[in-house]
Amino acid sequence: MGNFKGTFWSSSLKRNVCISVIFPDHSNDVDPLFEDDPKVLYLLHGLGGNEDEWMRFSRIEYYAKKYNFVIIMPAAGRSFYCNTRHGINYFDFAADELPEICGKWFSISSKREDTFIAGESMGGYGALKIGLSRPQRFAGIASLSGVVDYEAFAKLIRSRAWEDMNPEELDILHDEETPLMLAEKTAGISDRPGLIQMCGTEDFLYADNQKFRKALDDLGYGHTYREGPGDHEWPYWDKAVQYAFMFFRGLDPDTAKLY
Repeated sequence: MGNFKGTFWSSSLKRNVCISVIFPDHSNDVDPLFEDDPKVLYLLHGLGGNEDEWMRFSRIEYYAKKYNFVIIMPAAGRSFYCNTRHGINYFDFAADELPEICGKWFSISSKREDTFIAGESMGGYGALKIGLSRPQRFAGIASLSGVVDYEAFAKLIRSRAWEDMNPEELDILHDEETPLMLAEKTAGISDRPGLIQMCGTEDFLYADNQKFRKALDDLGYGHTYREGPGDHEWPYWDKAVQYAFMFFRGLDPDTAKLY
């Protein structure tokens, strides 16, 4: 498996930023399900993670080869993939600058039908924001235990009921459009991105994900929803990301093999 890590200057972030990239090269260790040109997945990390967390805590290298995907994993700090009030623009970086740079550097497809975005927790929020904001770029979106209700999450943080984030961190984020607002705009587009939403039934974000699921159903978005036993943790996301690959590849998650 080809695994590359690099650093480049980001004009959106005004600093050097790291990315990890997996290329599904030919080898004898994995029998791929697809032999076509690789698809491209921008895979976003969660709060407290970085460009390496999917490599460390999941079998993403195996899945990249099995489903034939180039996986691009950028570092985005604790930004929620939002622009900030002081001009450090993580949304602009992940939504526009990163695909442009990767398109120049790597031999990857730029076709919409080959391009997807996914993430877990904070990364699920970022995947929804970016994918729904750029429906012309992404054919599919996957939210894995995503922070789908930013206002409810911010209320939790500001009440200091969750110790992993300080309320002051929210003050610099500039977030004008929530995933639901963007879904309302995108639902009327005939070729809107396919969307799969997943959440574990023991996850502290489960209730928020249920509300988001109902809101999308009321909009008639036509998204796919899956749930199952699991908490806000990697054993659940390692399975969930496989369902995302199946969804992106047009396989039936109820009948396709889970590896």
